[in-house]
Amino acid sequence: MAIFSLKATDWLSLRRVAVTLALGAVGGALMQASGFPAGWLCGSMAAVMIGVLAGRDLKVPERLRGFAFVFLGASMGTSLTPETVAKIQTWPLSILMLMISVIATMVVGTQYLVRRHQWDIISARLSSVPGALSAVLAIAGDSKGDIGKITVSQGLRQIVLVCMVPFMLYFSPDVAPVAKAAVASLRDLVLMLAAGAIGAAICMILRIPGGLLVGALLGSGLLHAMGWVSGTMPSVVLVLAYILAGSAIGARLRGMSMAVLRSICVPAIAGIMAAIIVAAIFAAATSVLAGLPFLEVWLAFAPGGVESMTILAFVLNLDPSFVSSHHIIRLIALMLLSPIWTIGLQKRPAA
Repeated sequence: MAIFSLKATDWLSLRRVAVTLALGAVGGALMQASGFPAGWLCGSMAAVMIGVLAGRDLKVPERLRGFAFVFLGASMGTSLTPETVAKIQTWPLSILMLMISVIATMVVGTQYLVRRHQWDIISARLSSVPGALSAVLAIAGDSKGDIGKITVSQGLRQIVLVCMVPFMLYFSPDVAPVAKAAVASLRDLVLMLAAGAIGAAICMILRIPGGLLVGALLGSGLLHAMGWVSGTMPSVVLVLAYILAGSAIGARLRGMSMAVLRSICVPAIAGIMAAIIVAAIFAAATSVLAGLPFLEVWLAFAPGGVESMTILAFVLNLDPSFVSSHHIIRLIALMLLSPIWTIGLQKRPAA
């Protein structure tokens, strides 16, 4: 009986995943057909998110999501060119501005939620941390803050950003068309994936944020930079990877009730918009001082996740290595300085 029960459970789980990806594919196809930038990614995310909020039990397994990130990262390796490496000399300035923007983002977000919406300072501070979702939720679980407010705020942060950036570009006349790279040969594809898988494994062992995507990017990028391989993944593989990644992001609202969302959504989104504006101000200043494209710097400064912002950079023909590196540096800084910004957050032991 246990065997039959297990098979039934597996079948239901497989069916749930299939429905999730089918819904994501439909949403992605519709948005891509409309000419929306990053349509496959944003459309699949939006469709799954709507399905979750409508009460459907949708999900994308972590392992399947991981495969998508490795494939995308390996394809992003084409971005590591001599021109990209030359930009490293501008990084000290952009990293300094990034650190200042992180502090400003947390201060502005915390004060806004406390003063305008009367949130307790612990929930407001943890909700205002730009990125580092897993670490923030771990800290929140051992704090005196409202875990519901913190979870919704941090979950919505990434979703809002992934939708907002392409939406703005949709109405921008200055967006450069995405360059179409030649498809890699079978030999080069195998080498790219092998190097990407090795890089992803190393970054995961080292616990680097967004390790699967970033490691695959670095592994494949090393081969491209040395001229050992050329080309990118076939478009059909990239489309499938975008659908997987977008569906996984949309499914993060799984388990959230509409009642909780209604009570938290307005202040949370307003706080996110404040963080986006602060990041945009510092990105604009950095763009002028360092001579870098504004959109590229903004994605690097944006308070979103490593994977989603890096994927957006790649889809929009920006430099994903610049974006991912800055997000990783920001997250590492947040973790190293966590004893400072988490002072007073922990629950007091019972008497």
